[in-house]
Amino acid sequence: MSVEVFQTSKEAVQAARRVLDLGATCKASQSRYEIMRATVWGIAGPSGTAHVNRVLGCALPTWRLISERASVSEEHFRAELRDALSTLQDSGDLVELSGGYWAPATARFVALPEHAGSLLVGGVPSALLSIDRNLIQHHGPYRHFANVPLVLTESLPVEAFLSWARLPDLPLPDWGQSVIDSLERVTYLPDKSEAFEFYLPEKARPGTPQFKRWSADAANITGTVLARRTRLYGAREYRLVDVRSGKIVSACEFQDIDVRRFMYALDMAAKNPVHARQFRVGDRRQWHFTSELPRAEQRMFAALGSVTIPGDRPFERRWMFYRNEELALGMLRSLGIVIGQVS
Repeated sequence: MSVEVFQTSKEAVQAARRVLDLGATCKASQSRYEIMRATVWGIAGPSGTAHVNRVLGCALPTWRLISERASVSEEHFRAELRDALSTLQDSGDLVELSGGYWAPATARFVALPEHAGSLLVGGVPSALLSIDRNLIQHHGPYRHFANVPLVLTESLPVEAFLSWARLPDLPLPDWGQSVIDSLERVTYLPDKSEAFEFYLPEKARPGTPQFKRWSADAANITGTVLARRTRLYGAREYRLVDVRSGKIVSACEFQDIDVRRFMYALDMAAKNPVHARQFRVGDRRQWHFTSELPRAEQRMFAALGSVTIPGDRPFERRWMFYRNEELALGMLRSLGIVIGQVS
């Protein structure tokens, strides 16, 4: 076994990047995703799974080296790696199993609409791909190909975009109505310990952010309403409730349904959409939202751009798209969001 000695930390960083096969488009801040893919793949190889504690312990030295932040604590590095695991689960690269175990997801391509290229999704490390590493465009946890090399198209399946993004295949008003029709409510027995809030876009001022559309009073309305309550330790539970003259008469749990998407459906039904503002930042446009986006749109937007949350406005999301901005804007319009002019 040979041992290579590095004279400087810069040489060690360059060597680590070569082993991980990180191209020029993969910034140091993004390399943690490739580190986690490679670590889970390497540990899970023999048994099929990798425990989170072992994954974090093995990945920590490499992440500390590549990030080149000597003053950062080990706890902070571990938190960043743990966050990377969750992000890779959401992007479809890794799978979380019971008992704190993780496994690589099956590798496949996701062809983006409107000839926007393809995403490589799955737990296979980039270093194991027999291609020029500079063909991969890294953006956060996502690996984007403008053109997929033929050698990979012959070996990896292609997944439908809608399936990967988990976008419903119905227009938003139809989807919202299908949710209401599919959930069976049962008679509600009031409990003094339960304090509900009600989502009432029809009562809100035009364009008001969604977090200001909740009310502790259902007024005197009659109809089907989205309700929520805050449980112990701050957890929120949602219910679909039938209200008569402001009183709940029947209700059902709202599980495994994108609550945020349903809120946009209610906004559209009330003819009171939320607004997105756009600002010029250099030669690009930045989109400001004061209402959160549904999970599927967030997933797709993360593949096309990046989001920042200003420290003085934690309720605001600022998105900037590096590719296929019109595709993203079309998804916003399908939610009924009103797009403002450039400021």
